[in-house]
Amino acid sequence: MKNRTLKTDRMSVFTVSILFLLLCFGMTAEPKIASKGTYDGLETCINILVPSLFPFMFLSSFAVMYGISQRVGRIFSKLTESLFALPSEAGVTIFLSLIGGFPVGAIGINSLYKHDIITKAQAQRMLCFCVNSGPGFLISVVGARLYGSVKVGVILTAVQAAVSILTGIILGQIAKNKEPIVKKSSSSQKHKSFSDAFVHSCKSACASTAMLCSMVVLFSCFTELAEYYFKFGNDSTIGIIIRSVCEVTDGCTAIADNRLPIYYAAMCAGFGGLCVHFQIFSAVSDININKPKFILARIACGVFCAAAVFIICRILPLSSDVFSNTEDTSFSISSVTYCSSAAFLVTIIAFLICTSGLFYSSGE
Repeated sequence: MKNRTLKTDRMSVFTVSILFLLLCFGMTAEPKIASKGTYDGLETCINILVPSLFPFMFLSSFAVMYGISQRVGRIFSKLTESLFALPSEAGVTIFLSLIGGFPVGAIGINSLYKHDIITKAQAQRMLCFCVNSGPGFLISVVGARLYGSVKVGVILTAVQAAVSILTGIILGQIAKNKEPIVKKSSSSQKHKSFSDAFVHSCKSACASTAMLCSMVVLFSCFTELAEYYFKFGNDSTIGIIIRSVCEVTDGCTAIADNRLPIYYAAMCAGFGGLCVHFQIFSAVSDININKPKFILARIACGVFCAAAVFIICRILPLSSDVFSNTEDTSFSISSVTYCSSAAFLVTIIAFLICTSGLFYSSGE
């Protein structure tokens, strides 16, 4: 077993070293291409990431530090405990994950875990359904701007929320027979004063936003270099896949530019993509999640979202007229409005199906 682990570690180091050397060569040989990718990533952060995610990151942390999650959680305690098999304080994080976008839920989960409100197993379970695209991105960007239909964005938002909630309920019912719901008494919770909670939450949100921005900039740079050297474009299958795997805005734009049905966009938004996954791994570093199972859970979410939207498209004929208002479907980051916020998301076209048993992480 140790020999196998040692071989795996050596292979990982070798692979990363090769990729590192290739990136160094690419950035040295074509500095203008690397600079363009970096600039595009920074533009995405300034216009979309910071104004959309920072407030939700602050609220997610502040809700735990100041005790809002505990107070509000009492109102929905029976619902949270009976449906999701989670402490009542987790209800606020679940709600924020549905409206705030991908990293907001992860940051809230990490905060709950650090304050001993949820266990490690519960945190890992929450990561299976508290990782979502924000409605601002799905409605304003994917729906209204890329597909020319607010209805499309509403459908994508409703489907993703429904899939996430149903996943949480199913996992919660399974967990009821495996783990107890940890209930903390009010006296055991030491909440910060308003000023301390405000300052610490702002500091935490700043650090998290800076980390997320750096990831977006790096992936944007790498994608630009890959496109230059491998000569793929937005209209090629490999180009759509690579852009979708690396960065959500590029991926959704490529899908819309090629007039692909909206269930491809649903799959992209449901999966999340590597850039978002790395951001989540960083946000929940204290939890030490099972990364392969997490990625498979995201693939399953993308597949379920795509299947649901496909069925809806059969009932509501959206595919024929969805591009009627999109003569120019190209997407300019600088033209994004602040209401399209939660958008810094990443997307993928993943044609894989995983079994439902992979949703539950053992934590190993």
